[in-house]
Amino acid sequence: MFLSRKLKQILSINFLACGLTCAAQNSPSASPVTYSHIVRRDPNFSIHEVTINLADPRVSAKVSRGGPAPDADGPWTTTLLPVSEIAAREGFDIAINGDFFSAKSTKDIEGRNTGYVRGKPATPEGMAMTDGQLWHLPKGKRPCLVITTNHTALLLSAITTAPTNIGAWEIIGGRQILVRGGQPVEYTNAFALARNPRTAVGIDRTGTLLTLVVVDGRQPNLSIGMTLRELSAEMIALGCDTAINLDGGGSSTMAYRDPATHQLHVVNSPSDTKERSVADALGITIHAPMPPAQ
Repeated sequence: MFLSRKLKQILSINFLACGLTCAAQNSPSASPVTYSHIVRRDPNFSIHEVTINLADPRVSAKVSRGGPAPDADGPWTTTLLPVSEIAAREGFDIAINGDFFSAKSTKDIEGRNTGYVRGKPATPEGMAMTDGQLWHLPKGKRPCLVITTNHTALLLSAITTAPTNIGAWEIIGGRQILVRGGQPVEYTNAFALARNPRTAVGIDRTGTLLTLVVVDGRQPNLSIGMTLRELSAEMIALGCDTAINLDGGGSSTMAYRDPATHQLHVVNSPSDTKERSVADALGITIHAPMPPAQ
């Protein structure tokens, strides 16, 4: 078959563009992380979104408890600590709050007077594993996010025992699967239908792109928060094939290291008006240039 000169030129341009794109994606100088602060009006939303390429060897993910377990055989498996302090201790460049949790002698009070304070004995609702060491099992069936030794991520819908034969290395629990197979999972209870601050983690179809999302809420002039349906739609729009809802409300926090000053900052606006202490966090360490949080 003979090709016209014009068609040959078009094909050459397309091949060149493809080559440049592939080179950029594989370039060691390209950052394995992207950050976006999405602001919408009428209604007001403030959404912080980070996507991480787990396949990049310069990336590592880790689940970290707030503080040490206060007793060896008791019901409490961690102590509460703010996300930014967990991140600073562990050397994370990005961190979000983790699982829903219970804490000793604490009522769920919103705002500055919240009972969720640093150092209080606590335990997450779901499964928790750090560097291959399981440190909490749920009492009932709970979904969870798993990071494997092959640097991929997956969601397990409802488990009560540690998964086997998948190379689980880090595990953090959540309460609702938001997206499954690229489709939203519907919930109709009051918790799902209310607009609240939310934290979610999503995974693309390959299991290598991890998307972290924190939605501010309970601040009408800034952000009203999202229902679970709205959060599911957001995760799908960001390219997630599966997604899980983590703890929200006053716990919703994203800490991010400023590439210019190398200091960690809480980039969202926690609804307690200050950072809440939590039971565990999901942290990311990046040994590469990071985009600024704007």
